[in-house]
Amino acid sequence: MRGRIAVAAVAAGLLLGGCSDTPAPPGPAVAPSLVTAGPEVRAATGDAARQAAAVAAAWPGSAAQQAWEHGYFPTADTSEWLPPGAFRSGEDKAAYTAGHLDLQATLPVSVADTAEVQFADGSRLVLPQRSAKEVFEELTRSDRPCSGHCDARLTVTGVRPGTTTVPTSRGQATIPVWEFTVAGYDGPFRYPAVRSQDPYRPAPGPGPAGATTLRSVSADGLVLTAGVPHGSCDTVQPGEVYETDLAVVLIGRIAARSLPAGQACDLALRVTPVEFRLARPLGARAVLGLADGRPQTLPAAH
Repeated sequence: MRGRIAVAAVAAGLLLGGCSDTPAPPGPAVAPSLVTAGPEVRAATGDAARQAAAVAAAWPGSAAQQAWEHGYFPTADTSEWLPPGAFRSGEDKAAYTAGHLDLQATLPVSVADTAEVQFADGSRLVLPQRSAKEVFEELTRSDRPCSGHCDARLTVTGVRPGTTTVPTSRGQATIPVWEFTVAGYDGPFRYPAVRSQDPYRPAPGPGPAGATTLRSVSADGLVLTAGVPHGSCDTVQPGEVYETDLAVVLIGRIAARSLPAGQACDLALRVTPVEFRLARPLGARAVLGLADGRPQTLPAAH
């Protein structure tokens, strides 16, 4: 399957320099420990600072800022919600993934082509409706891959409107959904009846090198903790911060380290938590990804 505001993609790449092509025993595995921020703010420097300045300058007045502050910008995956127990078998999963769905129900036809998003503060937003027909057509596109059990099929026996609550940049929101009843499943398969106004789309392939993931924000809003990914031959250093009145960009720093003779780097990705100290509390400022300018959020609580 497929908050406050939080953290950014960082400048540093995964340095695999020093890794040998000759098989050798890997270095000892060391559990990552927190890299603390210290009492001083570490301002951004070098090329990363220039890139961060460009990212922050592009935020005010952008379509992304408008959607983040005034639109419908989900901060979690809202592409679908599968029922408990999905899937019952490999055949069912293959059929769903390949879009092998047989419709034995009448798709609802809406009298309006708009739908409403209701936010927790009482505000409302009217958006174009995504029809049940659009949902079904997207689920059964002919270009969806089949990777085994290609003869397996699922049957849709009913479709009805419903609602669900999702996290957004403006807090919790209730959105309309279409609930598909599938033979053999007690709960419905649910799909949003409105589309996100998030203008960002994931780039194909792996994410940008050095991307970080928010772990927490301190109670006073002055310290953000993020995970900085790195290779086994890297040392994670204190991070840097670029700040404006409207945005914050975090910059992770890593450096290659030498290994004792006879040891080599492995290819496993590590993630070390790093604290980033701000000059003033985060407040309502957006934390933007250095690589793509996308606002980031705290992970969902479990």
